[in-house]
Amino acid sequence: GGEELSYDQALNLVELRTTLENALDEYNEVNAVMNLVLFDDAVLHVARIVRIVKQTGGHAMLVGVGGSGKQSLSRLAAHVCGFTVMQIMVSQTYSLLD
Repeated sequence: GGEELSYDQALNLVELRTTLENALDEYNEVNAVMNLVLFDDAVLHVARIVRIVKQTGGHAMLVGVGGSGKQSLSRLAAHVCGFTVMQIMVSQTYSLLD
């Protein structure tokens, strides 16, 4: 909508990691627990996802091997943005009516 987006530059990785660990703790209080280790690349990926999806019409296709954390990092990024995650299940009977 018309809400103004706030985007602050992270000056160091330690502060950004601490912020994301706090967000993860908040997420885990109200959702199924995600046991994530936020190593440097994971922190940077969450920051990228947040930056992308906060833009008007922002969307991303995350590509990588299964089990690499795409879904978990996306859920954390959505939580940081205050978004609700919805997931569709595609099956043989999936159609445009679904």
